[in-house]
Amino acid sequence: MASITTPIRCSGLVAVALIIRSRDGPRFVFHYPPRPSTEASQEERLYGTELDESEVEESLLEEAGSDESDLEDGGYSLPRHNKVEKEDKPKLKNHVVELDLEGDDHYDKPNGEHVVPWEHLFEFDTTDLESILTPSRAYHKKKFEMSLDPLIFITYPIHIREDGLWKKKKPKKAKKSKTEASEPSAAPAETTSIEEEMKDVSLGEKPGNASEDGDDHGGMTMFNAVFILNPRKDQAREKIKDIYEHVIKKFNKALKHAQASANYVWKESEMMLSMKEKAREERRPMSWLWNEILIKSTLAAAIRDVYLAISSDKIATVRFATKPPLDLSLQVPIPNFLMSLPTSADKAMPGLLVTTANPLVDEEGNEDPTHLNKHFALLLLNDESKIVAEIQADDTDLSEPLIECIRLCKPTLSFLQVAQTNAVDLNSLLVLAQHLIYWRRAIAIPPLHAREMYIVSPNCDSRKLPLASVAWKKAFPLAPSLPGFLAALSTAPRPFKNFAPSKDHRPTYLDMIAWLIRGGWVTQLRTFAWILVWPEIIYEVQYQLKSEAIEKSRKGAKSQSGSSESTESTDESSPEKHSSIDPSAPLTTEQVAENARLERLADKLAKEAAETAADFAKMPNPVATEHPSINNAEHLKHIPPYIIKDPHKVSHEESLYIAALGKRFTEPKSKECWTKFTKYFNGCEALEMIALQENRKRKETWGILLSYHEHLLSCKHW
Repeated sequence: MASITTPIRCSGLVAVALIIRSRDGPRFVFHYPPRPSTEASQEERLYGTELDESEVEESLLEEAGSDESDLEDGGYSLPRHNKVEKEDKPKLKNHVVELDLEGDDHYDKPNGEHVVPWEHLFEFDTTDLESILTPSRAYHKKKFEMSLDPLIFITYPIHIREDGLWKKKKPKKAKKSKTEASEPSAAPAETTSIEEEMKDVSLGEKPGNASEDGDDHGGMTMFNAVFILNPRKDQAREKIKDIYEHVIKKFNKALKHAQASANYVWKESEMMLSMKEKAREERRPMSWLWNEILIKSTLAAAIRDVYLAISSDKIATVRFATKPPLDLSLQVPIPNFLMSLPTSADKAMPGLLVTTANPLVDEEGNEDPTHLNKHFALLLLNDESKIVAEIQADDTDLSEPLIECIRLCKPTLSFLQVAQTNAVDLNSLLVLAQHLIYWRRAIAIPPLHAREMYIVSPNCDSRKLPLASVAWKKAFPLAPSLPGFLAALSTAPRPFKNFAPSKDHRPTYLDMIAWLIRGGWVTQLRTFAWILVWPEIIYEVQYQLKSEAIEKSRKGAKSQSGSSESTESTDESSPEKHSSIDPSAPLTTEQVAENARLERLADKLAKEAAETAADFAKMPNPVATEHPSINNAEHLKHIPPYIIKDPHKVSHEESLYIAALGKRFTEPKSKECWTKFTKYFNGCEALEMIALQENRKRKETWGILLSYHEHLLSCKHW
């Protein structure tokens, strides 16, 4: 099984630093890497579909140096004789040098000033940075951003509480005496909110900067894990927002929890500061000191791990040595798929799956990141045994349920089908699947099926074809070569079952398609449709509407004349009116004018009605033919066909068109399903998903859809 090729999306992170403020003032504790580069982000600068092979030569060479055992799992490694010798291999742009020796030693200026190598970060003195990067309490748990061109410093400062604690203390429940037990309490106990991210029990620190075990906090009043970025200008806002929301806030909150529980930040900071002071006196090289700090300090090691993972867009997993230990996983989420190809102005991500099948759309068609469509399937991004081994090594409460979810879920079965087949709770299954997707162990795709069509993805990274071909041959020794198989898929799209030599080969060929989708080489060719109304149907509805309008006008005229006569007789028979109005009295000028206006209006309406009735009488009666699309009657030539774009939002006439079409079908199943299926004919819902969503057999569903083909405008794309 091949792991998906994740496009490089450099976060722009160049360094992470830890600064504290204590009673001795601000202190710059630690930073990683020891000598960070000020160069701009070195990600692939590819736009649209224009690919430059020179941009990824080094990443290919890096992949070629991976262990050959990865070939069996789809790791795209070159054969051993193609490997580049270490001394001849160019230095990778994204390669992280563990410890840079530049500026490693101490030296004295002509004036006798002792220059310590770790007291400078970039071109700034750490004494200046520590003052700026310890903002006042007004920035407590708020975004703090500072720009020193071209660098951007972002952080989430944490200050100690006014009562000297790092976390709000939970009120202790008062023990009631026997006499008080029967009396109502005077006031309800104060309720406290638990930390938003760390939902753990209160740790009950004592006032006076001391914890329960008597450890002195050293007067530390704040700490600050600062993330330093140098992103490209056109991507700065997006990068800053993503890394702040998903990494910086969570990391600082985790440090706050560790400090509240075990005085962790202060202890680790105190140890690192004392090591730096001793190394200063002994004039130790910076490389030696940083190695010692990383060995002895778990906080320094955590900062290093976060930097290395986030700077390369991987998942950072760190552990703080508190009691009990605190585990933390951080990542900047990356997209699992693209719904449209990037334009010439967009950053290209070659190798990412292209599909409009969005598993995060709810029942009403709205995108919801917390919702996973039950009609999708789970596709693992690596070998199942490897993922299971990793989960077992994590040994968390979710390990066993996740392993069971992996065992049950197959890329050929939807989540709903898995739940029904194995009698498991669907919601629990979806939660576990979301967990695997979030942590980049799987993606959600439409279930694979031999009757579906698959094509070469327009976003596949063809530069990696030689490496992928080797992995393909290892995974499927008896299959056609990868270039030949991709060429066959591209020749003429057809149901995938036609590629398998026999039914017995279909499971293997579905595994091959799963392998290719996982690597972003192929995508599903899906069918979309709109309702197409032919002139015959349009004329029939228009004829019906005119007939109803004429009949309605006739009834209105009769009722109007009848009501006027009734009103006149009523008025004349009324003794009051008869006594007050003299019929022989002459009409006033206003009355004469009003009567004339009413007569003219009546005549006009009568004339129009007569003309409309005459025109309608000349119209030929609508005739329902077997194939409206080829009806070339003379009275239909001036009527163009009409497309209903969205059946969810239709006008009165459009609803009549849909109803008229429904009457044309003679087969009971087609007539019954027309009103159910019309909601999918909006150009956004793939027809391949109807069978799953309507819980029908695929063959039967396609038979019904074929009976509608004359009245549908369809197209195929990913």
